[in-house]
Amino acid sequence: MPQPKFIPADELAELIRSPQKVAGTDYLIVDVRDLDYVGGHITGAINVPAHLIRGQAPVLADQYKHVPRIVFHCALSQVRGPKSARIYSECVEEKLESAEVGDQLFEQEINILRGGFDS
Repeated sequence: MPQPKFIPADELAELIRSPQKVAGTDYLIVDVRDLDYVGGHITGAINVPAHLIRGQAPVLADQYKHVPRIVFHCALSQVRGPKSARIYSECVEEKLESAEVGDQLFEQEINILRGGFDS
């Protein structure tokens, strides 16, 4: 599985505004900020604080395996966002490696929002 890649804010905004795309189905935004999430967040984002991502990554991978694009971010996307995306990517990779023949495998593009989101 390729490493997570940064995407610019305008590309994510275009995805969110697209009438053909639905959050949680066509894409998922994972906001890994902690208490700063409450002050404002991107529409449709789910909040999984970075300190919980290691334990939650397997749950997210199972729950959202049908979603083709996952976008992680924190306030600046310099530490928490990229680290969380890497942990999630490694979790997905482990699931793919341990899959049995006949298991439904999934392909996801894992992204990090360049510059993050700070409300």
